[in-house]
Amino acid sequence: MPRETVVITGVGIVSAIGIGQQDYFDALLEGRTAVRSLADRTDGEAKPAPDETIDGVWIGAPIIDFQAKQYVKPRKALKVMCREIQTAFASAQLAIEHAGLADSIPASDSGAVPPERLGAVFGSEIFFNPPDELADAMRGCIDESGQFHPERFGVSAQREVMPLWMLKYLPNMPACQVGISINSQGPNNSLVLGDVSGPAALLEAESYLNRGIADVVLVGATGTRIGSTRMLYHRDLPVPERGDLPIEDLSRPHDPDAPGVVGGEGAGSLVVETRRHAEQRGANILATVLAAASRFSPTAAIRSGYREPEPNTPHSRQASTAIQMAIQAVLQQSGLTSDQIGLVVSHAIGDRQVDAGEATALAESGVTCPVVAVSAALGHTGAASGVIELATGALSLAKKTIPPTRHGGTHPGITFAEAPEPLKSPYVLCLSHTTDGSAMAVLLG
Repeated sequence: MPRETVVITGVGIVSAIGIGQQDYFDALLEGRTAVRSLADRTDGEAKPAPDETIDGVWIGAPIIDFQAKQYVKPRKALKVMCREIQTAFASAQLAIEHAGLADSIPASDSGAVPPERLGAVFGSEIFFNPPDELADAMRGCIDESGQFHPERFGVSAQREVMPLWMLKYLPNMPACQVGISINSQGPNNSLVLGDVSGPAALLEAESYLNRGIADVVLVGATGTRIGSTRMLYHRDLPVPERGDLPIEDLSRPHDPDAPGVVGGEGAGSLVVETRRHAEQRGANILATVLAAASRFSPTAAIRSGYREPEPNTPHSRQASTAIQMAIQAVLQQSGLTSDQIGLVVSHAIGDRQVDAGEATALAESGVTCPVVAVSAALGHTGAASGVIELATGALSLAKKTIPPTRHGGTHPGITFAEAPEPLKSPYVLCLSHTTDGSAMAVLLG
């Protein structure tokens, strides 16, 4: 059976520098950043005390102006959506609008997209509740003398926690809630694979389209590194140390002296469909998925069993072997050579080891074109990062423009645009990888 040509026809982004694909890309072109003190956040999560030094985990890239009720309908569904599910839902609605499918979705038997031909697959991660949601249940476990009795938690939780509480935090709920809202009765799945979750979702969607079990698939991912409970754990990546740098310049991908990884949050969605289906409905095609590959080679940190956040730990977090294998795979699949690539959308996050691994893989693969690293503006958005990078690649192709990267030019082997530049070659390589050793490469054209 011949393979279908898979295309991207819609992009939806909820990010700290802009909500919607136009605002997001404009902010990239203008070199804006969302990195700031978490004292500015508006989501009710953890903030530094007024007299506390703004450093380390108190530096992040929060989304300030997001109003979930503008996107989530019926609004009562918000009661069973944590923030990550809300941003995923919003990004999906934005992608549908951008693809010109707002009149056809939710799907109907008499509409342009039948329900059984519409799929949804989302990348996800573990969603953590804010500590105060369980505070009353925990208080119910304390006796008159102040002794805590964990065996009382079950009874206390039944009394103090709402019955549907768990639905707010299940990793499969973005795909579930989005699938219900669009009346998707085709394939539906959730992938929890860290930073590669979004690109892995795209790879799965491509398989749906090639197997003929869907015509249109909504692909997305959502994540955060700045939820209150997530902030308590930071043994996997180096926390930023401010030093003499301005707060807004602390997220420095591909800087050999990067001060650490700034946490962020966000969500992204793509409408993908067969070229045949897109052309039949007269869709505006943003990009074609020429090749996609997933590879794994364990990092030294995984092989040794040591998880250390130090910038230069001997148990390295870099995944250069897997990244290089993924790059070679997409070049082989597409029949292109490395010198034909016009832009790399980097997954560098401001971790010296992680970023060095990507730089090594690019050099050994012969890729020398300009690079854009969106984490300089957004921080590290967890499971959302890979799909936001894919969206950036699709928009760069559609607009034939390379966005600049803030404070680029610090790595001798990486070329960043200092201002918006024309995209000279219509092939964009999007990378994502994890500190475990998973890597994905997607080639768009």
